[in-house]
Parts: sequence; structure tokens; C-alpha cells
Amino acid sequence: MGYPYWQNKRRALKHQWGGVKSAQFSPDGQRVMTISEDETARLWDVPTMTDQDIREDILLLADLAEAAGGVTLETVGEGENLKLLTPEQVIASREKIAAKFLEPPLKMTPLQRFMEWSVSDRRSRTISPLSQVTVSEWLENRIKEGTVEELRAAMQVDPANARVTAHLGRRLADYALGQGADRDEARRARGEADFLTSRAQKLAPENDEVKKLRDEVVKLLELKTN
Repeated sequence: MGYPYWQNKRRALKHQWGGVKSAQFSPDGQRVMTISEDETARLWDVPTMTDQDIREDILLLADLAEAAGGVTLETVGEGENLKLLTPEQVIASREKIAAKFLEPPLKMTPLQRFMEWSVSDRRSRTISPLSQVTVSEWLENRIKEGTVEELRAAMQVDPANARVTAHLGRRLADYALGQGADRDEARRARGEADFLTSRAQKLAPENDEVKKLRDEVVKLLELKTN
């Protein structure tokens, strides 16, 4: 289980295509780099255990893994079967872990930091367990960089973010009008630009920045609006 901590030119929540050709842990064991057939590298945070982690922490990690997967192993005779957890059981497991970190220790182990991050508020936590950059800061940086790939990665993190959605639509409009764009790809980009900027305006009808980006797309693509 890992969470992306992007350090390469092309950032995404996963490799674009192809299998992973190799993987290597960092010297401290807290990150792993994967290299894929799509010729990209990804650096991931991973939970590690140290001699400072107590048995309770390790059992909590097992609870977290089950809650994340929504299943648990059930012993039946000499065998084990996967059993689906109810939504109530998943919530209870996450609340149990969160309770441990209501008053976190002054110095958490990497494993404790990973668990605390996993159950914290997605809107205010950092982008990955070992990062100091919050999600909102990371999203703002993706908007500033402004490439289609960066903005698509941002939408995977926060699909209901109106600003990210509108900026992605605006960049796709530029692509649709590009001289070197494939005709079919340009048509798809045009449709997506229209859809995304329209959706962004529905998400944040009072946001002036979103409205401006929608108006630019309508004008550039000569769209008909109601």
C-alpha cells in the first residue's frame, strides 16, 4: 500500500499504461520507486515498521488494511475465506484508529504517521504521509503549472474542485485548437473542454475565476449556450 509523492516530470496517481518493470526501496525504507513500461518513474511513500512500534500499532495497521479493502479474513475450519465488511464496520475501524491519534505523541514513528494520515480529513491533510505539502497547496501548484497532465492528476485527487475542473477545460480548449492536434483527439478535447467548464460553473456558480474560464472556452470554441 502506498501513496504517491510525485518527484518526476509527468505526475499522476498511477502509471499511465503498461506493467511495472522494476521497483526499488530508498535506503531508509520509507519510499519505493517504480519504473513502468510507459517510461515514467513514480516515487511512493510506504509504511515501515521499526522497533519502536508496539504490537497495538501493528494490529491497527491490519485493521486499516481491512477497512481500506472492505474485507476481512474469516477462519473456517482449516481454511480462510474473505468476508465483506459492512459500512458500519469500516467506519468503526477508522474511528478506532483516529481515536489513537486524538493526542498524537510528540514524535510519531513512520508507521504511526502513515496511519494518522490515512484516517485524517482528506481536505486538510498533506498530499502524502511524509510530505509537508497540504492537499490545497498541492492543488494550487498544479493549477499554476497548468499542464493537462498536472490538472488531470489534480482532478483525481479532488474531482469536485471547480477551479481545477475549469482550468483543465481551458487547457483542453487550447489543445483542441492546436495546429498539430489529431482531428479525432481535437474533437474529443473540444467536447471535454465544453463539458468541464460547464460543470465547473455548476459546481461554483459565484466564482469569478471559473466564470471567466468558461467564457473564454465558449468564445474560443464558438460554442452555443442557452
